[in-house]
Amino acid sequence: MLAQIQPDQHNSGVVAGLLDGTGQRIVTQGISGADCALDGDTVFEVASITKVFTSLLLADMVLRKEVALDDLAAKYLPAHVHMPDYEGRGITLRDLATYAPGLPGWPDNLPQPLDMTKPFPEYAMNQMYAALEATKMPYAPGSTYRYSNFGFGLLGHVLSRAAGVRFEDLLVSRICAPLGLDSTRFTLTPSMQARVAPGHNDQLQQVESWRTTSPFEGAGALYSTANDLLKFLAAASGREVSGLAPAFVTLLEPYRKLKTADMHVAAGWFVLAGHGDELVWKNGDKVGYTSFMGYSKKSGQGLVLLANSECAYMLTPVGWHILNPDIPVKKLGT
Repeated sequence: MLAQIQPDQHNSGVVAGLLDGTGQRIVTQGISGADCALDGDTVFEVASITKVFTSLLLADMVLRKEVALDDLAAKYLPAHVHMPDYEGRGITLRDLATYAPGLPGWPDNLPQPLDMTKPFPEYAMNQMYAALEATKMPYAPGSTYRYSNFGFGLLGHVLSRAAGVRFEDLLVSRICAPLGLDSTRFTLTPSMQARVAPGHNDQLQQVESWRTTSPFEGAGALYSTANDLLKFLAAASGREVSGLAPAFVTLLEPYRKLKTADMHVAAGWFVLAGHGDELVWKNGDKVGYTSFMGYSKKSGQGLVLLANSECAYMLTPVGWHILNPDIPVKKLGT
């Protein structure tokens, strides 16, 4: 099955982590492309899987009564920032976390289209503020699904301002440290740096890291490992007792059906319902890397798939199939 994900194993590889009633297992295919073994501690960029972490932080802060899901994002921004609205309906934290902010995928003042062969453009917070002020909303926030890195970047910034703590420090202290995720960070530690699997493009050529700038940390800037994400899934699925258990439950409460028959969206997570099960999952895709993590609500089985290439096509449908063999493997969109 891993060979189907990663057909060329000479320059890059895939790490699969499986969690079930017997414990956890790590299986690898290919090579890391660096001077280190490919294993459960190999470090990958996990891209939009970051959104689940950002949403979990939101849920934790809601339970601590530091913020509320239906607070307006504007409440936590400087007074001079003019937030867009639609006929008086502003953007709430719930809207940001459930993929319905009414914002575009990226701010309009980023160079478009983004050139994936070059470093991510320098982009400062005042530019995001300017983009917010210039945004014209086509519909009410909360009414329509739209995948938005702009929205999740804003959510991370809002949570940081609400807590008065730098976003990475907040995420590490509230999420990573309690769950024992020592290799999940925005900024590489020396130990993590030594274990990074370099990314490869769809031609299997090694590429520079496409690191998003701080306004977008909440959308997709995390590095992590299969072992760390298995710990995260163990807590998310309830296999392991965690002080964050109530926050994980809260993530699945704002639940909306998408146009696709069996797909739903929660806070951060997506939920694939059908075939006698519900799969709670999220994937990630950025220059040089693809990723998937999810668990079955029926079996409690969890799965992590991490690849250091853009050639790992089918990563998500293969992930669904491994978690529930009744789901056929087919390319997304078919």
